[in-house]
Amino acid sequence: MNVTLKSERRLSGPAIPGAEFQPLKQRSAKKKSRLFRLTANRVLFLIVFVIPFALLSAYELLYASDRYESVASAIITQEQTSSGTVDLSFLGMTNSGSSRDAYVLTEFMQSLDMLKYLDARLHLRQHFSSSKVDYFSRLSPDASMEDFHDYFLNYATVTYDDTQQILRYSVQTFDKKLSQQVVQAIVERSQEFIDRMNDKVTHEQMAFFDAEIAKSEKRLAEEKNRLLEFQNKNNMLSTDSTSATILATIGTLEQQLAQKQSDLNARLSVLDANAPQLTTMQLDITALKNQIKRERDRLASNSSGSLSDLSAKLAEIKMSLEFLTNLYKANLTALEQARIEAARRLKYLVVVASPTVADASLYPNRPYILGSAAIILLVIYFVSTLMVALIREQA
Repeated sequence: MNVTLKSERRLSGPAIPGAEFQPLKQRSAKKKSRLFRLTANRVLFLIVFVIPFALLSAYELLYASDRYESVASAIITQEQTSSGTVDLSFLGMTNSGSSRDAYVLTEFMQSLDMLKYLDARLHLRQHFSSSKVDYFSRLSPDASMEDFHDYFLNYATVTYDDTQQILRYSVQTFDKKLSQQVVQAIVERSQEFIDRMNDKVTHEQMAFFDAEIAKSEKRLAEEKNRLLEFQNKNNMLSTDSTSATILATIGTLEQQLAQKQSDLNARLSVLDANAPQLTTMQLDITALKNQIKRERDRLASNSSGSLSDLSAKLAEIKMSLEFLTNLYKANLTALEQARIEAARRLKYLVVVASPTVADASLYPNRPYILGSAAIILLVIYFVSTLMVALIREQA
């Protein structure tokens, strides 16, 4: 029996010192490795998720200042649309003019000029840089106007709905009453801006017609003065009455001439040709003929002082006066039409919903912020865990 055991020991070879303890060491090493990985994952979870989320939660729940939002909405409308404008709203197509005005007003609401007006009226810089506001939400007291403008736009939004053509604007501050006051001030300032736009458009439309009417009035007054000067210089109101007077005078003189001629013929058969009475009658006849000739020359001749020449000049003046009068009337009509058209194009800012007063603080939206942060941090944690595992396997 002993021989057999010895022979078996010889066949199995010499014994390795500590061989029976190797499985125990491997199990211990694996156990330590799992413990290390577990500990590393816990530390990584603590660093990547727990600490950042705890800090963010503490800030949002205990330190972050509440913001109160005030909202209002308005539309831009006109007194009466032009008859040539086609309404395509049933096709989903908006009026480009209204949209353009809305976008212009949107830019004005978000402009630096609007912020300066609000700051001068409501002291916004002092409010946003107050020590009551938490550090991360507070505006620096030394911030430039441009930085202040960028800061304010984070809390003030203006949107325009193309379909409904409604402007909506909201403002967040750290005081509910102030939020309403800011939105109300924006509405009032926007109404003033629309009024200035109306005044500018109306002035530009009316300026041309006002200038044309002024020119027409001046030319019409000059032509009236020219007519008066002509009438005073020639001692006549109209050539018709003067012509009638001259014709009547010529008719009377011709009647007298015919009577004198008849008397002369009657006396020639009785008196001697050299009789003084006949000589007197011949002189009277000659004087009547000369007078008739002068009257006829006054009525029509080649001289510049003839009645026909004066009548032509007077007719020219009256024609010019009539033309200028009609032109003046046409300009007045055009001016009135321009005023009506300008009134049709006047725009008004109609407030649909007045600025609201918040009952409770909706911002910062803590559930949304914390929920989003938790998801992002968990994603970062899992990605970090995978990266650490890959690095460990390659090492």
